[in-house]
Amino acid sequence: MKSSNKIALIHTQFGPYHFARAKNFIQKSPVPVRLIQLASQEAQREWVVDFDTPEVITVANGTLEAFASKTIVHKLVEHLNKISPSLIAVAGYRHPAMRAATRWARRHNVATVLLSDSQYLDRPRNPVIEKLKSLWIRKNFDAAFVAGASASLYLSNLGFPRNRIWRGYDVVDNNYFFSNAETTRQQEKEIRKKLSLSKYYFLYVGRFSPEKNLLRLLKAYQAYCHNVEQTAWSLVLVGSGPQETELKTKATDLGLKNVFWLGFKQINELPTYYALASSLILPSVSEPWGLVVNEAMACGLPILISDRCGCVPDLVFPGINGYLFDAFDVDSIASAMISISRQSNDRWKKMQHSSRQIIANYTTEQWSQALLDAIESTLNS
Repeated sequence: MKSSNKIALIHTQFGPYHFARAKNFIQKSPVPVRLIQLASQEAQREWVVDFDTPEVITVANGTLEAFASKTIVHKLVEHLNKISPSLIAVAGYRHPAMRAATRWARRHNVATVLLSDSQYLDRPRNPVIEKLKSLWIRKNFDAAFVAGASASLYLSNLGFPRNRIWRGYDVVDNNYFFSNAETTRQQEKEIRKKLSLSKYYFLYVGRFSPEKNLLRLLKAYQAYCHNVEQTAWSLVLVGSGPQETELKTKATDLGLKNVFWLGFKQINELPTYYALASSLILPSVSEPWGLVVNEAMACGLPILISDRCGCVPDLVFPGINGYLFDAFDVDSIASAMISISRQSNDRWKKMQHSSRQIIANYTTEQWSQALLDAIESTLNS
C-alpha cells in the first residue's frame, strides 16, 4: 500500500461497535484513515458514546431521517472532494448518499469496498430487483467485507466474485464484554439482589419490533412454563421499540408472571445483564447477523437462536454452545427453552466455555486484518 494512499470508512452513524472496530483499524493501518458518518443520530438508535473515540467527520448534525437525501448527498460529496481518498469502504447501499459515494468513487477512479451483513433471508426478495441489484453491485464495488457465511453466500449468488469477498465484518470488542462480565460475577450476589434479578433467566436484548418475533417468544415462554412448572426460568427483556405496549399487553393476557421489562440499556450496562443470565434468546424472523450473540458469547452464555439469523452458520453449534429453533414455530421455541434449562450444571459450563472459544475467532483485531487485506488486494490489483 502506497504511503500516499488514504482510506475513508463511511457509515450512516458511528456507534460503540463501529468505533471499537475503527479504533483498532486506525492503529493497524499503514496509511491515514478518515471516518465519515452521514449524521450524528439515527431515529432507531439510542446509542450514547461516552468514551474516547477517534475523530469522525459528521456530514449532518442531527437525526439522519430529518434531512433530505439530496442535502446529505451534496455535503458528503463535498467532504470526499476535500479528503480525496484512494479507497472508500461503504457500509451498505440503501441510503442514497452511500450510492452517491460509490458513483463519486467511480468518477474519480477511486477503489470501493462494500461493508455488508445482508443475507437472503432478511426479507422477501423480488427477482427483478435482485437482478438489478446484482448488476449495480458488480459495477460499483471492487471488493466486499461481509459478516459471515450467510452474507457471503447471498453476495456470491448475486454474481459478486467469491475471490473478492472477505468475511468477519460483524464483531464486537470481546475483551470489553468478557472483562466486565467477570467483574459482575465477582459481585454476583450483591448485584443480582440490587437489580432484582432471579437466579436463572433467559435474556433477550434488542428492539421491540415485529421482525424480532417477540409475540411468538411470549407464547413460547407460556408453553415452556406450563411444561417445567416450578423450575421455570424467568424471562428478562432489555430494549425498547414500537411494539412495547402491545407486547406488555400480550404478556398480561397470557398470564405471564415472571417476565421483566428493563428498558433500553447502553453498552456500559449490558455486560451485567449478560453475566447474570443463564442463556441468551434471539427469536428473530429477520436478522442480518445478530451482534447481541457476539456480546453474549463473549460473556460466556449459551445461545438459543432462530434459524433465520445470519450468524447461525458461524457462531451457533447445536448441542455445543446452544440450540436452534424454527422462528415461526412456537413449540420449537419452547422446546429449545426446555432443552437448555434441563442441562446439568457441568453441561451448561461446557456450553459456556464453547461460546467463548468460538467467539474468540471474531475480534476487532481480525476485523482490522481482514479489511486491510481486502484493501491492499484491491489497491494492488
